[in-house]
Amino acid sequence: MDEVDSPLEKTAIESPSINGSTPLLDQTPVPGIQRIEEEGVAITWKNLAVTTVAGRPLLRSVNGIAVPGMMTALMGASGAGKTTLLNTLLARNTKGLTIKGDILVNGQKIGKGVTEVSAYVQQEDIFVGTLTVGEHLYMQANMRLPSDWSAEEKKKRVDAVTRDMLLENSIGSRIGVPGVAKGISGGELKRLAFATEILADPPVLFADEPTTGLDSHMAMIVTKRMESLSGDQGKTIVCTIHQPASEIFELFDRILFLAGGRVAFFGTPPEAVGFFSKCGYGIADHTNPADHYIRQIAILPGYEEECKKKCNQICDKFVESALNTRMEEEIQEFGQKRPLEQINKVGWGTLFLMLLMRYAKDNFRKKSVVFAKFLQKIFMGIFIGLLYLQTDKQDQDGVNNLKGVLFYFCSELTYSTVFAIQTYMPSDYPLLAREYHDGVYPVSAYFCAKIASYLMIFSIDGALMITIAYWMVGFSSFTGFIMTVIICLLVEISAGSMGIAICSMAPSYAVAVSLTGPLLTVLSMSGGLFTNVDAMPSFISWVQYISWFRYGYESLIVTQFTDSSFNHIPCNASACYHNGTQVIESLHFSYSNLYGNLVIMLIYSVVVYAMGYVALVYRVLKSR
Repeated sequence: MDEVDSPLEKTAIESPSINGSTPLLDQTPVPGIQRIEEEGVAITWKNLAVTTVAGRPLLRSVNGIAVPGMMTALMGASGAGKTTLLNTLLARNTKGLTIKGDILVNGQKIGKGVTEVSAYVQQEDIFVGTLTVGEHLYMQANMRLPSDWSAEEKKKRVDAVTRDMLLENSIGSRIGVPGVAKGISGGELKRLAFATEILADPPVLFADEPTTGLDSHMAMIVTKRMESLSGDQGKTIVCTIHQPASEIFELFDRILFLAGGRVAFFGTPPEAVGFFSKCGYGIADHTNPADHYIRQIAILPGYEEECKKKCNQICDKFVESALNTRMEEEIQEFGQKRPLEQINKVGWGTLFLMLLMRYAKDNFRKKSVVFAKFLQKIFMGIFIGLLYLQTDKQDQDGVNNLKGVLFYFCSELTYSTVFAIQTYMPSDYPLLAREYHDGVYPVSAYFCAKIASYLMIFSIDGALMITIAYWMVGFSSFTGFIMTVIICLLVEISAGSMGIAICSMAPSYAVAVSLTGPLLTVLSMSGGLFTNVDAMPSFISWVQYISWFRYGYESLIVTQFTDSSFNHIPCNASACYHNGTQVIESLHFSYSNLYGNLVIMLIYSVVVYAMGYVALVYRVLKSR
């Protein structure tokens, strides 16, 4: 390869080459951590090896340590293994990977239990955007802080965290959704993510690319906040970081550079200058040190073999260095077993109430959910009322029209409910999975709160439409009105259970909608209006028994056509209805099924909700 064309040569300044002419790095002792913190949590990892199912190594015998009061950065070029190392320490996103080696937390192997003593600020900031910063933090305080804390103590904790993260001026602002709904800035979002995670005062804090997407000023503020958490509060902080500015790079207490899944360097930023200089890659003036070091250990396209050889030589030099000796001594020292306190848990009832409050506020602040939905129901109630205004009950056509109105009640309450749920519920999943694996609440608390929050809307809107249309159409019995509202409420609950269950099972909104359309068509076709339930072929007639259309429509027909106003219907043709009983019998419905149908719809909802819950738990558990 021509010397001028090689980017490997261009990145080094005048210094001895690493190809063998550099003498072995001296073994002069380097200063280490002066003492073991009596409080706090230390994490050590030894001989950590991670491989894919296909056998491709991602990490190769990686050692390292993170201690209280220090901020440790995991750095490296793309594909170096820093994200894999962070995920392995967190016991997350390791599906399909084979992991060997020891990860000790205060000298103890706790695996996924690391969640109990740590917090994790992920790269993507996910919040309920309709809440204000203050509402979010107070709800999180009630879900994360011990139940025996008073409201005043929780408020003081929120105020302290708000001050620490410089969010005092944003406390009343809506969080918003970037690119969708206007809210707080990107820097405030990131600081809010930190504020959320440190509410419970965890001794360990992990962060994945905390400065990505921020301008230099905001990136510095976020890093300074992390420095304060480690230096002033004694927390153990481990984060991955990509291309930090030189000022930010120098704020870290320890840097772990990875190259090809191996440790290329572990030490302080000033020690990195000496190490890479001795390797033959000293840094020129006015050069960002982080960018310079990462260039030396990057695998460049077209120069893969040469780059790999170079990276291995750097890694080998580190193994031979006094820095590595110090690291191994510290791993041995901090690997001794020490007490480990877990973060306190909150009662299920409190978690349910906070989640219900969160999602109730979210629902009622979404105009497309509440305003449009209620406006739609008012409009449809008036439209149906005008279309069938005071329908003549003593007319054969009028009777047929009323049968159609009752089936429309079932259809409208079903389709609008199911598709409204599917429009918004899938977007909850990333936040649910994150907070569950953070140990904030169980899936059951979320699932029950979500059901309750939807019932608050979907019970009111249905009753509103029925109330308007019922009297305009010409139904006159007050008892029948009450029964109609109850039946329609159960129809809406049944439809809601199906909508929530499908969202819980389907991996995306697109899949959920694709499944729902054909399913609702099948269930509505077997509901009793389009096909006589007694005339369906035996091999397909079973479908009616899993259709709430069937139970709801039969109950509505029986409720209305047993009214005395249908006792004598004039008829001048051979095939017509003489009374309400004949209307019921013509559909092969029975009065004796009325109350049984109500019970069946209630049981149906519970069973479908249970199926959805099991599916959701399975998805969440598999997502770690």
